[in-house]
Amino acid sequence: MKFEHQIRVEAPIAKVEAFFNDFEKAALCLPGVESVKELADGMYEGRVRIKVGPLGFNISGKAKPERTAEGSWKVNGEGKDMRVAAGVKAALVATSTAAGDDATEVKIDADVQFSGALAGLGQPLIKKKADSMVHEFAENLRKAIAAEG
Repeated sequence: MKFEHQIRVEAPIAKVEAFFNDFEKAALCLPGVESVKELADGMYEGRVRIKVGPLGFNISGKAKPERTAEGSWKVNGEGKDMRVAAGVKAALVATSTAAGDDATEVKIDADVQFSGALAGLGQPLIKKKADSMVHEFAENLRKAIAAEG
């Protein structure tokens, strides 16, 4: 399933990119993230708790963020909820562009594959949840960057 989202942050691009450079801090802006821990070789492990429709999931997994030559962030990750046999595998690209001196547009493109109980929920329900999570992520991101002064 492919997702595209655009986020506007009222902060200069240098400030937004500096925030994204701290993967743990940026990841904690995503709703439901309970933990993020750096491992060796640029890998991170974490846990996210989400509710999609009537089902709740506790997904544990790993992700690897990388800065591309073009300046975008590329994150590949996968996780599973062993309790209910559900899984997710995602490839995400986030590209920041200046929108004047004091604002930044962040374009997020994601290709996500679901398995098990998550796959059975259907695309409309999953898309609605994804849209909601990106909206909340954007709000958390704006607040976190503003709090840094």
